[in-house]
Amino acid sequence: MSFSARCRSCASVLRRGDLSLHTRNFASTSAAGAATIARVKPIPQPRDGIDTPSAFLAAISRAPRRDLASDSNIATALGEDWSEMFKLRGDDLKKKGVSVAERRYLLWALERFRQGQDPKKFAYQPKPKKLVRGWGARVQKGTRVSGRQRPGEK
Repeated sequence: MSFSARCRSCASVLRRGDLSLHTRNFASTSAAGAATIARVKPIPQPRDGIDTPSAFLAAISRAPRRDLASDSNIATALGEDWSEMFKLRGDDLKKKGVSVAERRYLLWALERFRQGQDPKKFAYQPKPKKLVRGWGARVQKGTRVSGRQRPGEK
């Protein structure tokens, strides 16, 4: 079935060359999109003894490998205001010198706290370092089976 067979009025418009009827106006959809982007997320009330940014950092920290409470970059980036902590964005943290992994973990933890979850349940340790460098047949289950054994390997 051709285009003209499906819609005779559209075909006649196309033959006349008047395409103004069939151009789409994106003004209505872009205004709705801008409204959803500008939506303000709610700021949660302090709970469970977590009422300052430093207490929040201590709650999501997992010593010794992820000790965010003692990191001066993160502490200064969060500041001392509870509501300002939940308004932070990734680019704000980047400008203040917070590393990518810490930035992602912090924003993830802020969102989990905003959703009402307990930091004791969602906070986790970073992935440990690999035991053996390399991939493939030389390494099986963390043990080098062929090739030159390097210092510190099994």
